[in-house]
Amino acid sequence: MASNFKNEELIKVQGKNYPLVGARLRIAHENNKQLSIETILQYYNNENAIVQALIRTEKGLFNGLGNASIKRDKILANAIVELAETRAIARALRFAGYGVEYTGFEEVGGNSETSLDDNDTNASKTQLNVIFSIAKSLNVDNQALRNIIIDLTGKNFTKDLSKREAEIIIQSLKSSLNNENKILK
Repeated sequence: MASNFKNEELIKVQGKNYPLVGARLRIAHENNKQLSIETILQYYNNENAIVQALIRTEKGLFNGLGNASIKRDKILANAIVELAETRAIARALRFAGYGVEYTGFEEVGGNSETSLDDNDTNASKTQLNVIFSIAKSLNVDNQALRNIIIDLTGKNFTKDLSKREAEIIIQSLKSSLNNENKILK
């Protein structure tokens, strides 16, 4: 199955492209009349989380595990369950055939030994516009958005975000938007 990732769905890390989980989800939705995703928290303590994702497509049932830890994933230390869930979904979608040739960004993005090429550069205007647009779609006011940014990055203002941090905010907001859309269906 060809992976039809869009350029904005790929993050470059040390010269290599990694797709975001949202890209795999988009392709899976485009290729399945019915898609079901269930996640189960397998293990959690205050430092580690392991989540299992079960994805049912028209081709069958696919399983993926994702983990996160405060030590490894310092930038998202207060959201390790969510990060483990995102990684589990990315792996299960990969096993289902969506972007099998790529490791997911979420699997490498939190690794303290991995550096993004654009980690130290400021977020682009496009990224900031996407953040505000998704927040508006979710009816998230400015103070709530600021709290999200502080929780996920420790930064107080969008103007202070790096490209990587902006991408983390975008993916978190997109995940909330996807969950809201699932509830409405």
